[in-house]
Amino acid sequence: MKIIRKYEFVDEAAANTAIDLLRDEEGNLTQSVVKLGFIVKTAGEYDEEGNEVTAPVLSEKYAVDVSWNGEPHAEWESAMVFPTPLGVHSFGSSSQRDEYTAKYCELFPDSEYCNPPEIIEE
Repeated sequence: MKIIRKYEFVDEAAANTAIDLLRDEEGNLTQSVVKLGFIVKTAGEYDEEGNEVTAPVLSEKYAVDVSWNGEPHAEWESAMVFPTPLGVHSFGSSSQRDEYTAKYCELFPDSEYCNPPEIIEE
């Protein structure tokens, strides 16, 4: 089963070092990896000519998503994060998204995401 996990590194160089651990003898990646970079936390503002009025606010960590062919590698565990599902990127398989969401709610059972407000119909 493929498993989605999300990771944060101090910078792209640290991410690349971890990604290199996922290469086979010929240098090919053995897992699906998406380098998201420094995610925009707050959008910038621009005037009608496209000039920046207010700079965007970026995350302090470099984000990477991996679709694992089986269990995630232990070497990556310290960089694992769980943004509220599914963050800014997701892989296509609904079973992968369902597994991520289940794991998220297992780790954060009291989160609002896992306990949506009850809909009251009048």
